[in-house]
Amino acid sequence: MVEHPGGAVWLPLLGAALHPLLGFCIQEGARRGVGLTVVVATANLVTCLVFFATLSPSGSWALSGGDWWAVGNGVIFFLGQWFSTQSVKSGDLAVHSSALGMKVVIVGMLSLMVGLEDSSWNLVGGVILASLAVFLVSGGSLEGWRKHRSTVLLTLLACFFFGLNDFLTGWLSRDIGADRWLTLMMGTSGMISMVLLFGRRDQVQALVGMSAARWFVLGAGVLLGLQALAVNLAFSRYGQPTLSNVVYSSRGLMAVAFLYWVLKRGDPSLIKEQILGAALMVIALALVLGG
Repeated sequence: MVEHPGGAVWLPLLGAALHPLLGFCIQEGARRGVGLTVVVATANLVTCLVFFATLSPSGSWALSGGDWWAVGNGVIFFLGQWFSTQSVKSGDLAVHSSALGMKVVIVGMLSLMVGLEDSSWNLVGGVILASLAVFLVSGGSLEGWRKHRSTVLLTLLACFFFGLNDFLTGWLSRDIGADRWLTLMMGTSGMISMVLLFGRRDQVQALVGMSAARWFVLGAGVLLGLQALAVNLAFSRYGQPTLSNVVYSSRGLMAVAFLYWVLKRGDPSLIKEQILGAALMVIALALVLGG
């Protein structure tokens, strides 16, 4: 076990708190006519700047050994962001945030397979309860998922890439150092974003003249940068990606709270399932933290 798991808990908790605001900014930017590619690429560039301004990687820019894993992980991270943003744009924010919690299953399975984390009934039970909790928060029925099938499908694709990203970061980043790993990873994602933006220069120029939309896109980038920095630091420096992902799964509950209490857009017909989901998430967190 890692001696000081505190950051493995509070960093993903911070990322979860930022998630509803990030989704809101993405939706508002897209609603004001900004192309999805421009939203994703601009947000990833701002994220890259946040990482570069915050981290202090050692070594030169020459790549060797484990550096290439970090570069490949940057491509995986970009694909996760792409499908996640597609999902946010296509449907309900609470369903997206909740279904994204299925990522914890992918991370847990991969981590246990290579012995990255100790197998325990607490951890396994927490993963199962967290998965059930996010299912209930999104409606608690297969009909609810069928109703939002495109959102769920896109989110599950995002789960696959994000889960792989989280696992690789927790497993391999210590070979070259967390700061170097994250900088190379986000630098790769930023380069992909620059290429995409260069191919859509007319849309970028139009965005500059869209006063309200540009602030939402910029806000999405800053929030995405802070969120990605928090959770990836948790994975890379504390090496407990399953624990961190169970904590991070609380973003589904935070999204529901944001929709109900801030935007006043919640669905009253789902309140019982969502309260039960909230209770199960608390139990899941208690299990993994107590283990």
